[in-house]
Amino acid sequence: MSPRDVLAKAWRGAFPVVSLCLIVALIVLVTMGGSEVLQRHVTEMLVNLVLVVGLYVFAGTSGVLSFGQMSFMAIGAYSTAILTIPVVQKQFLLPDLPGFLADVHLSGIPAAVAAGGVAAVFAVFIGLVICRLSGLAASLAMFAVLVIVHEVARNWDAVTRGSRTMIGVPVTVTPGVALGWALVVIVIAYLFQRSSAGLRLRASREDEFAARSIGVSIPRERFGAFVLSGFIVGIGGYLYAQYQGAFTPNAFFTHITFITIAMLVIGGTKSLSGAVVGAIVVSLLTNLFNSIEDGFTLGPISFGGRDGLSDMALAAFILIILALRPEGITKGRELRWGRPAWLKRRAAAPPGDGPLPAADDARPAA
Repeated sequence: MSPRDVLAKAWRGAFPVVSLCLIVALIVLVTMGGSEVLQRHVTEMLVNLVLVVGLYVFAGTSGVLSFGQMSFMAIGAYSTAILTIPVVQKQFLLPDLPGFLADVHLSGIPAAVAAGGVAAVFAVFIGLVICRLSGLAASLAMFAVLVIVHEVARNWDAVTRGSRTMIGVPVTVTPGVALGWALVVIVIAYLFQRSSAGLRLRASREDEFAARSIGVSIPRERFGAFVLSGFIVGIGGYLYAQYQGAFTPNAFFTHITFITIAMLVIGGTKSLSGAVVGAIVVSLLTNLFNSIEDGFTLGPISFGGRDGLSDMALAAFILIILALRPEGITKGRELRWGRPAWLKRRAAAPPGDGPLPAADDARPAA
């Protein structure tokens, strides 16, 4: 194989992740000079993107839909609060916090890695059981984990302030910081799905019995993806905590769970491109629907808004996508280098495949 062929093959392999990173970066750069409200919307979109990519790493590559991955988000967010709130301030907010936690203070990348690490350790313990299940059993088990983590957060006053709002978290996440982490997790997810472990897991997703017949240990492969997913979603919790600055346990319960699942399903559960596209599209539509729900005036037309309109519009959009494209916007495919498949088919079609002439035009001249 010539060096040119090697470079071409390497470019085709890297094109999906490079194109996804460029798309996300371009969105941020285009909106960089916008209003503060627009900047907040972009940051929220990037945080959602990190969460959906984390969900994809397990649910998308294994084919096991999880209703409990946002429990890792909660763990990452509360770990961030404990690690980043200044020590003096923690003495007032969390007076009963254990000493080894009360005296620690981290910031920036170390805090993010620590938050993801704590979530990954939790994933190790529950993954030993969850990854032996499949289908509906695994989905329900993860929903049970979500409920348990939510109730613990609501009642563990010494560590989480219970049902009261966790306040005092430094607000350091800007669109640039969120973009950096979004690009990092996109690359991590792509490298994982291209690795031998990721390929074996995706093979088990397509045909579990065939994968077992060639020696693939499905629980072991799922376990690795599950822990990596917990780490990425934990980083998403870090970004959320340092973007909002204050939160309650309800922020990590059913609403964010179903929003992230909707993003993955709309984009396409079987590809990283689907996860990224779904996060972007649903985030944009949610902001649009929220603005309509708040009411607007367009010339002589005035709309006062209606509560719940945003959720109804998003649900209707999900139904339309599922009806027209059951496999999502990307149909579970990655972005590829080259001409689209429909253009290739059209170029390859012989001239005789065109439409037949009308009956009058087909008559021979007199």
